[in-house]
Amino acid sequence: MRGKPTLRDVAERAGCSITTASNILQGRSHLYREDMAQRVLNAAHELGYRANSVARSLARRRTATIAVVLDPQHARLTHNVYAHDVLDGVLAYLEPRDYDIRLITPRTNDPAAVWRRIDNGSIDGAILIAPVMGSSLLEWRHYSTLPVVAVGSTLPDEYLLSQVDIDNDAAMASMVEWVIQQGHRAIGFVKGHPLHWSAHQRERAFRRVMAQHGIPIREEWMLQGDYGSETGASAAAQLLRQDELPSVVLCANDEMAIGFIQKCRDLEIPVPDAISVAGFDDSYWARRMGIALTTVQHDRYQVGYLAAQILLHQLETGDARPQRMLIPGALVVRRSVALANVLAAVPDPHATILTEGGSRL
Repeated sequence: MRGKPTLRDVAERAGCSITTASNILQGRSHLYREDMAQRVLNAAHELGYRANSVARSLARRRTATIAVVLDPQHARLTHNVYAHDVLDGVLAYLEPRDYDIRLITPRTNDPAAVWRRIDNGSIDGAILIAPVMGSSLLEWRHYSTLPVVAVGSTLPDEYLLSQVDIDNDAAMASMVEWVIQQGHRAIGFVKGHPLHWSAHQRERAFRRVMAQHGIPIREEWMLQGDYGSETGASAAAQLLRQDELPSVVLCANDEMAIGFIQKCRDLEIPVPDAISVAGFDDSYWARRMGIALTTVQHDRYQVGYLAAQILLHQLETGDARPQRMLIPGALVVRRSVALANVLAAVPDPHATILTEGGSRL
């Protein structure tokens, strides 16, 4: 044979069609009889067709490919900062270990269509990017035995999935505690997307800490968002029409906080002089907008790195027991939150107030 062997050469030696040879060499051997799959693999090995990858598959019965799956509810990867940073961490761990990455972005919620794209013999395992409530990806254990790790969603134990995430509860609790320490008692909140586990965890932490301090929650100051800047702006427009305003508004992520502040600027309401605003995530723009945003920093790169590490441990050892790893966040204090204006704040019912002469009220 002259020159580099081709797929046609492999198919001819194995006695099958080019399509069959291609499918088997791409890891879809489960679609064919075992003897046919073995003939194709042997032919490719004998001819030296993609010798390294084929030899690896023969020796390890693996594709050396890991899928990174973006839930259909999320924006495209290029528009998703969280997924972008997580992917950097995944690549940092997998590339030196000779694993390839396959990006899967199913644009449908039909379970059958999703699983045809994922578990078709072309991958060894998968990392799921923030599967949302009701996602077919959460039914992984019903459809696949492949190793899997979820990131960006702290899931109930019933799903039996390993997961790496920020500790949303503790991180938001630390933000609320700090804001209260700054004297704020009139506190509003912009919620995240209702299908995201993180949104519910951050809201629950907010409500719990407020209750622990005996601070009443004004439901008209609890505004629904979806993690996008537009909903932050609409939340600001809705809130600022009210007769009574909070002294500070906590947003469940930075994008909404930025939208909120932009709307305040449009209405010539100074932040933080008239109203304070804080976010969550420490995104790129949180550090570079006109008013540096007080927020919670967490290491998205580390989430991806650790997820890949856990996944390869499952793959190498066969230990599929679910693990949960929560990474702490860190409060980052900047200039968007001022000390509370005591006169504008809702009084703390448990506080002792001293008059100018020192007598107690």
